[in-house]
Amino acid sequence: MTYIDGFVIAAPKANKQKFIDHVQAADSIFIEMEATRVLECWSDNVPAGTTTDFRMAVKASEDEVAIFNCNQWPERSLK
Repeated sequence: MTYIDGFVIAAPKANKQKFIDHVQAADSIFIEMEATRVLECWSDNVPAGTTTDFRMAVKASEDEVAIFNCNQWPERSLK
C-alpha cells in the first residue's frame, strides 16, 4: 500500500533559492531510498485561516513563508 509522509515548515522568503537548492539535493536522496514522488510546495497567495492555517501551524513571521513537503513511498517500512 502506498505510504505518504509530510511536514510543514517556515522559511525566510528571502532564502527561496537557497531552500530550492537544498531540497534538490535532498530529493535525490529520497529517490535513491525508493520514494516514488517528492514534492515541496512553497505557499503563494494562500489566504489566512480564521481558526488555523499552515502559517499559524509553524508560527511563520511576516518575512517567512509556510512550505509543505510530501514524500510518497511504495509502502511503509516498519524495519
